[in-house]
Amino acid sequence: MSYKEVIDFDNLYDGLTKCCRNVRWKDSVVGYETNGLKNTYRLRRDLLEGKYKISKYQRFKVYEPKERDIVATRLRDRQFQRALCDRGLYDMMTKSFIHDNCACMQGRGVDYTLNRLTAHLRKYRQKYGTDGWVLKCDIHHYFESIPHDVAKCAILKRVPDPDIAMRACEIVDSFGGDKGIGLGSQVSQLIALAVLDDMDHFIKERLRVKHYIRYMDDFVLIHPNREYLRFCRTVIEAKLNALGLTLNRKTRIYPLKQGVKLLKWRFIIKPSGKILRKMDKKKQGRQRRKLRKIFAKEYAGIYPKGSAKVSFISYLANASRGNTYYERQRMTEFYNKQEEHFHEQHQLQGTGKS
Repeated sequence: MSYKEVIDFDNLYDGLTKCCRNVRWKDSVVGYETNGLKNTYRLRRDLLEGKYKISKYQRFKVYEPKERDIVATRLRDRQFQRALCDRGLYDMMTKSFIHDNCACMQGRGVDYTLNRLTAHLRKYRQKYGTDGWVLKCDIHHYFESIPHDVAKCAILKRVPDPDIAMRACEIVDSFGGDKGIGLGSQVSQLIALAVLDDMDHFIKERLRVKHYIRYMDDFVLIHPNREYLRFCRTVIEAKLNALGLTLNRKTRIYPLKQGVKLLKWRFIIKPSGKILRKMDKKKQGRQRRKLRKIFAKEYAGIYPKGSAKVSFISYLANASRGNTYYERQRMTEFYNKQEEHFHEQHQLQGTGKS
């Protein structure tokens, strides 16, 4: 699809509708969408006349599952970026991606990643048994470290339409400085996937590592030869350094029998051939502490009633992805005890007893 088709009124308005999903509780979203036809007309007019400029970003931190700096895009810009991605950029950028590049794409995500890794382990076990080695890699501050010239090269290599490529490069430059792209932009996520696309092909096609999978900047290589994985690590580090990126201290080689760790899950190959998915114990501890805090704020009136239950149900949904029957039972018991404890505390406060 050409750039002129991307900025067609219907495509821009469709982008607005998609951007407003699940965030209509925000006053700013309601106000913008109420005048959606007028705002879309103005956006299209500015794009056609070359007057469109990206608004100043909102910057803040999130602390779950870990501390991250988020660069939030204004709704008007999200509307344009949604149309740009859905109608042109997405198909052009992802055409060359391997199947084991798993993040932020249609039909892919956490479940797809976990299932792909299970399939890799099953095939590995059939050929090599349960002996082997794992190279687990993670890039240091990936989004913050991507050089702008590298990001723009990844765009220009994959996007034949000059106007679409120009707009995508403008988004890269809008983050300021000469490196770092915002975590929170749809275009940024596509670019971050594309920056490592050449490395994916190199690992698969030149290093001949068949059992390889990547979720954004978190990737795993599985091979029966430890020395070969050491060689792979050296080559991968050189490739990343050439892009201005580095591996962090979490990167290491360890025996396959310890289990493959990815996305806070540990995959274990049993002698019978069964592949178990076990949840990270640290994650369970964090969930318990989180529930205590939410219950306390809920009964203090800071959070709305039912906030703890929403968090608990979300945990169970995630835990059900693996072999976690007993973990879910223990968490259910913990939740019920916390609910009973805070309910009793609330009743005591109501009667004036301490």
